[in-house]
Amino acid sequence: MSADRIEFSEPVRFRAEPGLNHAVARAARQARTSSAEWMRRALRERLAADGVALPALDGGDGPRTPPAAPAMRQAA
Repeated sequence: MSADRIEFSEPVRFRAEPGLNHAVARAARQARTSSAEWMRRALRERLAADGVALPALDGGDGPRTPPAAPAMRQAA
């Protein structure tokens, strides 16, 4: 494996509602990527949006600090 490639060795499995796999495949095709890569990106985006620290994708072992969440507005 080349030095600039990331090794995705940790499996993540979950059950989903019928049709979700097809929807992911369609979204991945539209984004011109694989279903696995599309799901990794979507999951990382959501975790970061929820303020969860993620491991760096550059091969580092430490957690990456997520961006600050936008301030929430109070209802009137």
